[in-house]
Amino acid sequence: MALGAWVSSGCGTKCPLDTDNQQPKALRISPGVLVKDFIESRCDREDWKDFSYFQDVRATVTFAFGEPYKPHGVTGEITLFSFDANVLQRQPIVPERRDYGFVFTAQKDKDYFFQVVATKGSTAYMVETKVEPLDPCAACAAGTVCCRPTGLCCDAGTVCRQGACVRPDVCDPACGPGSVCVAGQCEEACPGGCRRGWRCDEDSRTCVRESRGGARHPSPSPAPQTPRCGAGETYNPATKQCEGGGGAIPGTVLSATEKGGVVEILINRGSSHGVRSGASGSVAGFSFQVESVSATRCKAKVKGARPDQVLNKTVRITP
Repeated sequence: MALGAWVSSGCGTKCPLDTDNQQPKALRISPGVLVKDFIESRCDREDWKDFSYFQDVRATVTFAFGEPYKPHGVTGEITLFSFDANVLQRQPIVPERRDYGFVFTAQKDKDYFFQVVATKGSTAYMVETKVEPLDPCAACAAGTVCCRPTGLCCDAGTVCRQGACVRPDVCDPACGPGSVCVAGQCEEACPGGCRRGWRCDEDSRTCVRESRGGARHPSPSPAPQTPRCGAGETYNPATKQCEGGGGAIPGTVLSATEKGGVVEILINRGSSHGVRSGASGSVAGFSFQVESVSATRCKAKVKGARPDQVLNKTVRITP
């Protein structure tokens, strides 16, 4: 009720003009603004309040009647209506209770209305409104892990890193020269380094003699069951053969993270597979150029794509 003009009631009593006694004239309430009003069963028996917000939020609206520690003497009801006029919540007003809280999820730019009705008594009251962001992880099912801040739900067997779901054995960013990825962490390929005249072989994680005078001392050969494949080929344990080839190196996107308007991807192919920095490739119809390479991984940036469009997708890299 707003003080101003006065009107006469049926009993001849003068009442202040009520400006929010109908839903179309509802008074707007906002977060951080304490609204003060008055309710009275004869002259001002009905008030309406309107709430909306510019984004989806969890809203808390609290009505406080009368003075603390004193019965306010009002009997009535508060009803919360959704934007489509459905009743969401309803609470009776009783003289012995001062505070009445309403907690609900408010959709972006939708109007929610409170109807306050007094059937007996009169008192001043206040309305306080608070909002907080919705929990992006509320939709994650049991057995999954929420990945903040993106709100992605990571399935069992994956972990969250920088807002993306990746396998725990994947390192992002890719490990640099002299390092290898172990259980998701970059480690020195040859802890402590190699003595003079020797170098670290990242694949075998052992020190091998450097070549001298044109004579080469090759790295220890891989085990017979895992031969080194040529550019564009991958080893198939089932057939014990190198497969693929044809000029393109196939691979898989292990992680995809949006950064600065582009999607940064980590691919399970590196220098040991024939990948070189600057090589071009494609994934899910999007093209990219390799920016950094380690022994078993490479990194690239994809423009115009979303992380979900390229994650776990097959890539083709031109050596």
